[in-house]
Amino acid sequence: MNYLLQPISEEKFKEKVTIRFNNINEGLSRFENFMLESKNKENSEAKFIVFMEKLFELNGEENSYVDFYFSRLEENDKKNLFESLNDEDKEVIKRHCSEIKDETIFFRLSKEAIPFITRLSTREVFFSTFYFTKLPCTIWGNYNLKFPIFFNHKDMMEKYKEIAGQCGIEMN
Repeated sequence: MNYLLQPISEEKFKEKVTIRFNNINEGLSRFENFMLESKNKENSEAKFIVFMEKLFELNGEENSYVDFYFSRLEENDKKNLFESLNDEDKEVIKRHCSEIKDETIFFRLSKEAIPFITRLSTREVFFSTFYFTKLPCTIWGNYNLKFPIFFNHKDMMEKYKEIAGQCGIEMN
């Protein structure tokens, strides 16, 4: 079976991704950062999905990664997560996540996985971080439909700010 999330080793992940950190405070202190927020709360989830898809297209699959800690959840937590999902996302979990090995948390992002992972985050059901490396940025989870985005350099901000604006998302 071809899974939505293709695992990569932690070594490969660290080789490719330079904007990474262990907690939000570390990210805020080490990297240039801004907050992504939907201008209009209506359809904000769809706007974030389109935004992530545009970043994926800009960076390419070979430069797009995600962390997904599903395999590290206890069985009871997996069950609770599963019960909170809509039918479409339950099917994704059944078909694509059941074979993830315990040690695997880093994956190459596929375009098909973006709506699923973004929905989990916007609904505050499960949080993942998106990593793009061609035009480097890292997008951290979600806090009340606000996504912190991190950069190595301020010059990257303008490109991403333009894309966010096209999607109805502000960068504050």
